[in-house]
Amino acid sequence: MTQDLDRSRDRSRDRRTAGGLLGGAAACVVLAAGTGSTAPVWLTAGMLAGALMVYRRTVSPRPYAYWPAWATGAVLALLLAWAGPGPFRVLLLPWAGVEAAVALVLALLWYRRRNGRGDWVVWHVEERLLLRREWSMRDAIRWAELYGKPCEISPLDEFPELADEVPLYPDRERPLREVRPVTEQD
Repeated sequence: MTQDLDRSRDRSRDRRTAGGLLGGAAACVVLAAGTGSTAPVWLTAGMLAGALMVYRRTVSPRPYAYWPAWATGAVLALLLAWAGPGPFRVLLLPWAGVEAAVALVLALLWYRRRNGRGDWVVWHVEERLLLRREWSMRDAIRWAELYGKPCEISPLDEFPELADEVPLYPDRERPLREVRPVTEQD
């Protein structure tokens, strides 16, 4: 319980740090645009890269959750094209467009998969007991083999009533650690 609380505090602190770096980067862009100097642009690039690194520590590794990295790469390419010499821009502007297109596609895929759509569940049919929820069919099959008892593997979309249930084995770091739900008698 205290480890979960510590993780939550760490994530909150990391998100504030990423937000601060992002705000500093925005201030540097305004400063660079106002003064015409390219020095703040280089500082902005460093702040954006740092904000991305800190932010990535707070995001669970869901499918397509890396789209912010591609979006940041597109912004960094545009910033470096702004501050860099002429021949450098010829390469960076198309690269920024490609990265922005990839970021858009990944963001749309991520949006489609958020809130567990597309997940797979491992469960007991007779008992209607949700054992595990995984992001891919391959991970669900691996976990079912590790579990070693008869169970079913199904797409979550086919059984939406299981979406709100807490799995009996929810911990990714310790896959066979059972967590019993809290009852009113406890």
